[in-house]
Amino acid sequence: MNKSIFCAILLLATWFHSPLFPENKVDPDLLTIAESSGFTRTSLYRDVISLVHRFQIRSERVRLIRIATSTEGRPIPMVVVSREGVSTPAEMRMTGKSAVLINANIHAGEVEGKEASLMLIRDLILDPLPDVLDHQILLVIPIFNPDGNEKLGKNRGDKGPELAGIRANGQNLDLNRDFLKLESPEVRGLVSVLREWDPVLFLDLHTTNGSYHREPVTFTTLSNPNTDPVLRDYMWNQFFPAVQKILKAEYDVDSVPYGNFVDRKNPEKGWRNHAFEALYSTNYVGLRNRFSILDENYSHADFRTRVHGCHAFLRSVIRHSDTHMKEMKALTREADMRAAQKYRKTDFILDYEVVRLFDFTLKSYQFKIEKIPPEERHRYPPWIGDALVKPMEKHRDYSLTYYAATKPTRVQSLPDGYILPATLPETAALLKRHGLVVEILQASVKMDVEVFDLSEITNLPRLYQGHLPMKLKGKYRRETRLVEQGAYWIAMDQPLSRLLAELLEPEASHGLVQWGHFNRVIQRQWSRKPGQYPVLRVPSGTPRPALMAN
Repeated sequence: MNKSIFCAILLLATWFHSPLFPENKVDPDLLTIAESSGFTRTSLYRDVISLVHRFQIRSERVRLIRIATSTEGRPIPMVVVSREGVSTPAEMRMTGKSAVLINANIHAGEVEGKEASLMLIRDLILDPLPDVLDHQILLVIPIFNPDGNEKLGKNRGDKGPELAGIRANGQNLDLNRDFLKLESPEVRGLVSVLREWDPVLFLDLHTTNGSYHREPVTFTTLSNPNTDPVLRDYMWNQFFPAVQKILKAEYDVDSVPYGNFVDRKNPEKGWRNHAFEALYSTNYVGLRNRFSILDENYSHADFRTRVHGCHAFLRSVIRHSDTHMKEMKALTREADMRAAQKYRKTDFILDYEVVRLFDFTLKSYQFKIEKIPPEERHRYPPWIGDALVKPMEKHRDYSLTYYAATKPTRVQSLPDGYILPATLPETAALLKRHGLVVEILQASVKMDVEVFDLSEITNLPRLYQGHLPMKLKGKYRRETRLVEQGAYWIAMDQPLSRLLAELLEPEASHGLVQWGHFNRVIQRQWSRKPGQYPVLRVPSGTPRPALMAN
């Protein structure tokens, strides 16, 4: 879809009257497709754009902007909701307020976030809840993966809707694996929003596909071990307990930390989070020193329950964040300062084990175990094992240990910066796209550097997100080199230093080298021995040479 068609949709009000769903006392013209269909269908792209346009007609609080264009040509909308009617980051800064960013439909088969975020926008223009725009401005991306959304089919085993979109975007990429390599227009657009609007809090809305329990809402936060621990502790110790109280008291919705049984056949062994890697949206945002929430709506609940649970969770979160925005913003600024000033005292965690975070009670069921006949085994994914674990009607609550903290098992000290050769302008451009400051060496200089000597390159056994990932082994050594004029210099004394290390450290779990970003450089022509990792490290205490902005 081209820009002119998008504008035409925005300028054309689609006034229609759908059957009023009994639970809603709003104008039928402002209902979502999920509501108007009795929770049997989900919105198509044109439905989302049309509804947002009707919101915009009804309220001066709503502005609609485009953050990117999908591979198949669909403009990706972001709705800005504010008391002042702002439409640019500059206008937001003039209000003195901070942004909260809500992202829905990153996996287009997981649709309740899309419907619930639209309902939230409607709440804010009709104003039925206490004002939550005193200290914050809401940015809502209701349909982040429009190409996947339009590929309707029986793509999920959830209890409705019957037809939903697919996980991948128009490039056949999982957008929630693209937050380091930035290969999709959608994620590049979202990262530009993170750079320009600088939201203090980011929410990404998903649907679980795991263990059985009775709580319809699950959540987690900054899980990557290299995230600032002060931010992570604030979310678990203060933010989530307060939001859970609001969610239960005002909406009678139960919630639980995101995870799965450690052993489905033996639930008492505990509950485990699996989402620790930096390539996930919420962990990526954590490496940018901002708060984030992964919302996973319970897949085994019916569609109506999932949407209402997500909607209530969003309302509860923004109620609490507005009240505590000043405190949260101050904590993020302090995290920026720690990242820029104390990186020499911080080790970069390469490997870790998952350990206890806290104990909690999970509302679940008694289970029965059914062996899978050998001839049926091909129908199930490998992680299922040799048996199905099914819930029985009888409820059971489990007192569980939540395994969601990390304990380092291998670390690497951090340098004062990194140096890229002038022959890698595409790498420098990618770092700048993330928001990192990249400078250029004005003259050649002889200096001590740290070189990573490769001892082994291992390709993983299967394609992943269009790449054949690799792992490097080696070690650093110091040598004196002539660093040529025009080389790129990326200093660690900047707020995004945690992200910088994740991108450029050769043994980081999903750094650029793992995606094959440096393949042509580390390949040694006419030899089976690995070449040299092209990124040099600047040893701690090195005087900074003459540099200019890139």
